[in-house]
Amino acid sequence: MRPFLHIAALACGAVGACWAARCTTVLDPAMLREYDSYVAAAERAMPSRFDSGDLSWVPARASRQAAASLAAGKLVRSNISDAALNQRIAGQNGAVIHWIGAIRIPGASLADLRSVLEDYGSYDRIYRPLVFACKTKRTADGPDAVYDVIIGLRSAFRFVSLFPQHYAFQVTGRIGYSGADPGGASALRVHLGASEIRESDSGEPGHSDFLEPYRDHGIMWALNAYWRARRRGPDIYLEFESITLARSVQAFACTLGFIPVPKAVVSAAMESLPQDTLTVILEATRAECERRASRPPRSVSGQ
Repeated sequence: MRPFLHIAALACGAVGACWAARCTTVLDPAMLREYDSYVAAAERAMPSRFDSGDLSWVPARASRQAAASLAAGKLVRSNISDAALNQRIAGQNGAVIHWIGAIRIPGASLADLRSVLEDYGSYDRIYRPLVFACKTKRTADGPDAVYDVIIGLRSAFRFVSLFPQHYAFQVTGRIGYSGADPGGASALRVHLGASEIRESDSGEPGHSDFLEPYRDHGIMWALNAYWRARRRGPDIYLEFESITLARSVQAFACTLGFIPVPKAVVSAAMESLPQDTLTVILEATRAECERRASRPPRSVSGQ
C-alpha cells in the first residue's frame, strides 16, 4: 500500500492543478438540516457541561492524565464527533466534525482575554498563519456585544512528503459575547456562527477565485465555534470548541490525471483542519494574553 501512496503523491505533484477541477463536490441540502439539528442539541448541552467543571468532556479513564496536563500548562484536546451520526450520513456525503480543547492562561483576567478576542484588527498577527484577514462591524455594544465579521482563513496540509494541499476560505458570520454565568460566577462566552463560507479554488490566501457555496472541495461547508472561559484562582481556564460540516470520506472519489487519490488524503485533511485550528486558537490566545500582561504599566505624565 505504501508504494502506491508514494506513486499517487508523485502524480499529484505533477498534475496538482487538477485538484480543484476534479475534486469538487456538492452538498446535499439534507446534510445542512442534519448539521443544524446536531448543533442545536450540542448548544443545549454546553452550559451544563461547562458548569460541571473543567475538562468535563474528557472520558473518565483519561481524566486524571488530562487534568495533570492542564495543570502543567499543556493544551488538552479531543475529537468528540458522533461516530454513529457520521456513519449514518456518510452515504449522503456528509460528516459532522466536532472538536474541543482547553488551556490555562496564567496571571490573566477575563478582561485581558476579552481584549484579545475583540482585537480583530490584530487577528492576522495573533493567529498567524491561520487568519490572514479579519474585518468586523460592531452591531451591539455592552457586555453582550455583537459583531458582523468576515474572516480569511488558510490551512496547509502535506500528505506523505510530496503532496501539499492548500486551502483558503472567506468566512462571513456573526460573533456574539456574553459576559457572565446565569448563576453569577464570573465567566465569558463567545459564539461565532458562520452564515456563508466561500472556498478559494486555488487555495491561496487573498485570491478572489471563490467557488460556488456548497459546490467546492467540501472541506468546510459550515462552522460554529465557541470560546468559554472562567477564573481559576490566579489563572483563566479557556475552552475552544468547533463544529464543522464537511464531505464524507466514505463517499470521496477523486482522480488526479489517471491516478485515484487515496481516501486517506481527504480524511487526514479534514482531521487536520479543525485540530490545527483549535491548537492555534488556544495557544495563540494564551501567548497574546501573556504578552500583554507582561507589558510595563504606562507612566502617568507628571509623575
